[in-house]
Amino acid sequence: MTVTQHARTRILAIATNPETGASTRFRVLQWVLALEAAGFTLTLDAFFSAGDAAALYRRGGLLSKVGSAAAGTVRRGMTLLRAPHRADVLFIHREAFPLGRRLFWSALKRFHGPIIYDYDDAMFLPQRAGRGFLARLEDLETPKAVMAMSTLVLAGNEFLATYARSYARRVVVLPTCIDTQRFVPRTRQKDPRAPLILGWIGSHTTAKYLHSLRRVLEAVARTVPFRLYVVGSPEPPTVHGVDVDVARWSLGREVEDFQRCDIGLYPLWDDPWAQGKCAFKAIQFMACGVPVVAAAVGANQHIIQDGANGYLASSEDEWVEKLTRLLVDPTLRDRFAQAGRQTIEARYSLVAHARTLVDALTNALNGRGQVPVSLARGSGLTIAMPEPALVRRSA
Repeated sequence: MTVTQHARTRILAIATNPETGASTRFRVLQWVLALEAAGFTLTLDAFFSAGDAAALYRRGGLLSKVGSAAAGTVRRGMTLLRAPHRADVLFIHREAFPLGRRLFWSALKRFHGPIIYDYDDAMFLPQRAGRGFLARLEDLETPKAVMAMSTLVLAGNEFLATYARSYARRVVVLPTCIDTQRFVPRTRQKDPRAPLILGWIGSHTTAKYLHSLRRVLEAVARTVPFRLYVVGSPEPPTVHGVDVDVARWSLGREVEDFQRCDIGLYPLWDDPWAQGKCAFKAIQFMACGVPVVAAAVGANQHIIQDGANGYLASSEDEWVEKLTRLLVDPTLRDRFAQAGRQTIEARYSLVAHARTLVDALTNALNGRGQVPVSLARGSGLTIAMPEPALVRRSA
């Protein structure tokens, strides 16, 4: 393709979930404005609509779910067949198809522009929690096959990048970043008489980690009172001696939920699946000025410096000790809040990594003689979180 002064490089991003899916929202959609400033346009094609994606997490409705999957398969097939005429770059986020099936594989191979594969979980492992019998249907060989045909792999952390380097020509580590102009510390003053709030925010697939903290939370509550705020778990734990407030996850309340907490909880199990996690809940808490206690696992250890900008815990005793210490020491909470916020601004913000993404895409295009004109002219980047209305969708 010959780029003229008015041409823009078209990126077609295909993902499983729409903007209501956190991974799609933070690894694809929030880069829209930065990419446009650099001479790209981005169109999202989601396999599931927002309604269909939400229904997948509810019990029952099997026929409706099968119908949604069938409709998504038809749409995705049409998208890939038309992709060579509608895009210069194909950006595959996590899965070309749910469960990693190799449907329309030939359509992927016929795309002649750069293919970018982006992932933020260990898609190649069988420990993909919360999927029940669907886990048995997954084709775990698909990720490595997509990596092998990709011009570039964007990996959410070094563990994922190490795996990708065995199959891909080029791998770049791109952390899951956050808009630090949107995720900000709360400004309202907390009532000093109100109990402190320990917060956990997740989904049905990660609720098991919260349940594993039940004995820890009960032990802490015997020393110092607190409330537990749980967002996104369909079955929150019963914690003796602790009042538990439960809320459904809401996109419109996303930032407020983090700001409501005084201390953030990020438990994980020390297994290969957790090594692939990108510690994003810790990033969100820290961006909002909320001190975090997190499992000493995987990417958590790269983000949190124990005792400096948060706490890491490797045992129940450590969890009890460090949560108790934070609950009784407001000065320590304030210190962690400020240091955590500074860490995210410097290392995990959109501003910190916009150039990483743009340079990686430009290098992928350079191999085929395609360079966005605005980049060639050295235009600056204006970074902001796009509203959903700014996102272009394929017909």
